Amino acid sequence: QWAKIHNLKQAAKTMNFLTENKIEQYADLLTRIEEIATASEQAGDSLKEAEKRLSDMALLIKNVTTYQKTKPLYEAYRKARNKEKYRAEHERGIILHEAAAKALKAAQISGKLPSVPALQAEYEKLQGQKESLYADYGKLKKQVQEYDIIKRNIDSILQAENQPQRERETERE
Repeated sequence: QWAKIHNLKQAAKTMNFLTENKIEQYADLLTRIEEIATASEQAGDSLKEAEKRLSDMALLIKNVTTYQKTKPLYEAYRKARNKEKYRAEHERGIILHEAAAKALKAAQISGKLPSVPALQAEYEKLQGQKESLYADYGKLKKQVQEYDIIKRNIDSILQAENQPQRERETERE
């Protein structure tokens, strides 16, 4: 008895959903599911792109600030008369400077360094875009799940309707 009532409630919810979303044909439902799944995938790809760009920018900001902080130390090292002694005393800072310079060169940044406040402003802007994309992605993912449940409900209703017919056909044979 409980199962029948539960199934009827699910069928009613499914019918309400279909009428609210103006879906009259099974093919329309499949098309809508495909559209939402595609939109969800695109939002996911955009989100991954934004996260990668944020990661790259965070690394760039770190390298630029490290380079700027250690530049005077490195300049003093280059001008030092006893380079070995100076390097031994300030090895950590010199290594950090060389690593930052190498990373900036690998990022094809030469000459004038980008301004850290400008980079941080761009980073904050990208962070806002990422949060917006994440919200959109969450909504689309929820819609995909909702439509998937509706499709399964319809498939089960259609299968239940065809079941008595199949039983009659097997009895005739």
